[in-house]
Amino acid sequence: NEEYFLGWLQVAAMNPSRLFYAYTKSLSYWVNNKYSIPANFILTASYGGKWDKMINEHGLRSSTVVFSVEQAEQLGLEIDHDDSHAADPTKGSFALLIHGVQPAGSEASKAIKQLRKNKVKFSYAKG
Repeated sequence: NEEYFLGWLQVAAMNPSRLFYAYTKSLSYWVNNKYSIPANFILTASYGGKWDKMINEHGLRSSTVVFSVEQAEQLGLEIDHDDSHAADPTKGSFALLIHGVQPAGSEASKAIKQLRKNKVKFSYAKG
């Protein structure tokens, strides 16, 4: 909720020597408070939520989950394998390779199997 979001902004403001970064689909909280976000709090909009249109409307930096290296290349996005893009606002928008547990038999599950087969290093997963 927005109170939680504001609490993290306060924590970041109280710790200016530390870097905070987060992904969010709660884009209205970001937009409503954009002038209160400390410089050490780096946000990335995550595509796949009900407010995706706000990403382009407000020029928000974003991440897109892709199923392959080729898909990221087609979108013109670099893949963040180690959070170096997420933690650096100068990197702009980026891609993340599909990760996590996916429903058996889904396209996402098949993509993970293919990434493993091809020995592609992919984010946040044992590969």
